[in-house]
Amino acid sequence: MRKSMLFCFAFSVLLAVAFIARPSAGNAGFQQPKVADASMPVSKKYTLERILAMNRDEVIALWKTLPPVQIKELNGHYMGLVPNAGDKTRQASTTDYMYNENSPRGYWLGKAYKQTGENKGEGYNRWRFPGGRIVLNLRFATEMGTSLIDGKPALMMYYGAYNDSTLVDELRKLDDYVYLGVGTRKMPDGKRSEPGHFVLLGPTDEWVGVGDVKAAVK
Repeated sequence: MRKSMLFCFAFSVLLAVAFIARPSAGNAGFQQPKVADASMPVSKKYTLERILAMNRDEVIALWKTLPPVQIKELNGHYMGLVPNAGDKTRQASTTDYMYNENSPRGYWLGKAYKQTGENKGEGYNRWRFPGGRIVLNLRFATEMGTSLIDGKPALMMYYGAYNDSTLVDELRKLDDYVYLGVGTRKMPDGKRSEPGHFVLLGPTDEWVGVGDVKAAVK
């Protein structure tokens, strides 16, 4: 596990510079350092360049072909991405909703996972706010289950276990260190919403836990 965490941490630095750690208004003097080429492998089969070249429909179509993530495999923090290649409308919407540290939600950094039983676990989301403050919230319960989208096995994330929410994320494995996820909410008519999508890479570092959130906030 330590080797895999160190392996992914190296690529998290690349991702943070190349995609996530874009300068904000409060960092106008920030100069992006030179980094390795984007063709650098993130996993055995997938490069960062290849992942970021996908759009929403491609991510969801690929997700439907994948096996579920085993709950024991996920341990620690995972970096989150939302690829929307070639779709400027979705790119703008995602940036405003997920990657704005001045918004009530903050700038999404990813998710965290921890196994708590043979078929159960828990997790949370990680967000960055101005000044580098990191908040851990939006907890969810995890278990191996049946997809609400295609009826096949998936790692299910139930936000309603800790929040007043109908959001359910579902995760499947693309390759070592690379996971594709989709999420839906319950609509007023009882049906599920159109799925959102995301990619997780990691683990990048160790589990902290929302119980220690005060210590984690800087």
